[in-house]
Amino acid sequence: MRGRTLIVGVLVTLIVIAHVFLWRSDIAFNAKLAFTIINATGWTIILAPIFLVDKWLDTITAKNQETDQ
Repeated sequence: MRGRTLIVGVLVTLIVIAHVFLWRSDIAFNAKLAFTIINATGWTIILAPIFLVDKWLDTITAKNQETDQ
């Protein structure tokens, strides 16, 4: 569990750092905004199901452990 949390934390940190560098660049404001929206939407589509399935599996595992005892 701790390893998964660490991986997600590193990914989120890298995403935030990438956005900071994007916003500090000399690209036009509209392009920055478009890239940020596209990137955030893409990562949400990728990370949200992973997070939800992880929580679902934790619930199933806890329920099975209760049943076994």
